[in-house]
Amino acid sequence: MRESNFDKHIKVTDVIEKVLDKFNSIRQRIVALDLPNLQLQGQISPSLANLSFLRELNLGNNRFHGGIPCGLGHLPHLQVIDIQNNQLNGSIPTSLFQHRRVQKISLAFNKLGGEIWKGPWYVPELKVFDLTNNSLTGMIPPSVGNATKLLNFSLHGNRVCGNIPKEIGNLSQFASLSLADNQLTGSIPAFLSLSNNQISGCIPSNICQLTELEVLSISYNNITGEIPRNIDYLSKLKKFLIGDNPTKGTIPTSLGNISTLQYLYCKNNHMVGQIPPELGKLSNLRELGFDNNSNLIGEIPEAIFNISSLEVIGFNFNNLSGRIPTTTGLHLPNIKDLHLGVNQIKGAIPLFITNASKLEILELNNNFLTGTIPNNLGNLHELQILLLHTNQLANEPRQHTHINGLIPTSIGNMSGLTTLIIEGNNLTGCIPPEIGSLNNSRGCNELSGLIPECLGNLSMLQYLYLSSNKFSSKFPSNLWKMSGLLFLNVSQNSLEGEVPSDIGELKVIIALDLSSNHFSGMLPSRLGELLNLQSLDLSNNSFFGQIPLSLANLIILEFLNLSLNALSGTIPKSLEKLSYLKSINVSFNDLEGVIPSGGVFANSTLQSFLGNKGLCGVHILEIPACAITYP
Repeated sequence: MRESNFDKHIKVTDVIEKVLDKFNSIRQRIVALDLPNLQLQGQISPSLANLSFLRELNLGNNRFHGGIPCGLGHLPHLQVIDIQNNQLNGSIPTSLFQHRRVQKISLAFNKLGGEIWKGPWYVPELKVFDLTNNSLTGMIPPSVGNATKLLNFSLHGNRVCGNIPKEIGNLSQFASLSLADNQLTGSIPAFLSLSNNQISGCIPSNICQLTELEVLSISYNNITGEIPRNIDYLSKLKKFLIGDNPTKGTIPTSLGNISTLQYLYCKNNHMVGQIPPELGKLSNLRELGFDNNSNLIGEIPEAIFNISSLEVIGFNFNNLSGRIPTTTGLHLPNIKDLHLGVNQIKGAIPLFITNASKLEILELNNNFLTGTIPNNLGNLHELQILLLHTNQLANEPRQHTHINGLIPTSIGNMSGLTTLIIEGNNLTGCIPPEIGSLNNSRGCNELSGLIPECLGNLSMLQYLYLSSNKFSSKFPSNLWKMSGLLFLNVSQNSLEGEVPSDIGELKVIIALDLSSNHFSGMLPSRLGELLNLQSLDLSNNSFFGQIPLSLANLIILEFLNLSLNALSGTIPKSLEKLSYLKSINVSFNDLEGVIPSGGVFANSTLQSFLGNKGLCGVHILEIPACAITYP
């Protein structure tokens, strides 16, 4: 008679118990017990409390009944306890409320009862506490406020009563608080945090009757409609977080009346219209974010640039126009992040920005800015990211359509700068050697001369984009040895010389583009050592010799372009085994012989092989069939 799956599950439980009883010698080495979704039944063995090195216990989605062993809360290394969706009853051991290392406790969907422990909570690392759908009673103790790292706390579907303790307001990292379906009474505390749920519908206007509210956090939901016009009734509000919703309408001017407001987060919504000048009255504002609304128009009110408390200004990805105010006296002494990219802002980069000594991120990219990069931009010693790329005015002569002039040598003073992107402008001259102190750089202008060898000193460099300039002569030899480089693009210049075998030192390179230069010589076989390479473009150069067989080692390569060179010999059949290869182009070389038919070649077209008179094959109609040879 065949055993049923159910019988097998019962025996699995017996085996676990025997293992725990018998193998005392290895018990101290067990760090994880992961047995979810097995329909195990019976009681959770108290002997689990002897696994003193246990870090993770996952018995979720089984059929365990009985109580939770008290000893689990005394396991010194326990970080995760997940026994949700069983049939456990009894009360929650008090030891779980005083565990200094536990990070996740999930007891949801059981039959646990009794009062929530009233004593002091000491769970300094707890991030997730899920008690959904049990039968817990009592009140939420004030000491819940001690769990300062708590991200998700759910008592949904219990019988908890009393007031919501004001100490919950100490939990500043909350992403989700669910207290629905209980017996709570009293008033709503001075915060309302419902972020990161699936709440839909409009914001009710009577929410503005909660006049003691200090935090209104409803971001990351599906809230539609408009921000209530009487939002200023919340006169004590410090944080208003409504971002990442399909909320629409204009920005209420009444927001400017909430003098206590410190954080205004309205990113990734559908807001339209102009930015009210009244926002300039928010003298305590620290963060102002309206990024990625797409349809905000008009100029940024000048008064916003004179709120001395501001640390973050975010208007990226909108349709704002006009100029950044240049009035003398504007001052942002505390600004750290200034995001104005992807708009239609015109004019020059204002000099007052160079006095913002705490600035860490400056994004002015994809606008219509003109003029030069201010020489004293190097005063921003804290700057980490500087994005000035793609600034151009439509329908005007080229000499007036870009940021132009030289790259200021003072940029080399920005010792903390990690990312500099200045492509898509009209910058001229050479790269100043001072730029050798930076970590990431990118340019697409009319820079000329030599690529400075000092770039090879950037041991942390990961991205180097120097495409579409006028660099000439040889590529610095020490740049081929930059072992941390992920992306290298020097295409569309006038670089010459051979690619040395040192290219094999680019151990982590993901994308390499040397196209449209004057490189020559044979392709080094060490290209096959670049095992992380996904894109290789060597087209439009003067390489000769055979395609290295070692390219077949690039097992995650997706794009290969060797066209417009003078390569000879055959196409290696071993390239067929590159299963991730999506595109290959060897057109306009001097290749000959049979075109392989497997792998990427099976779906390739004539365009990938044009200009090679000696190639033949049968799977591409326009290519002549190979001559039949007889032994």
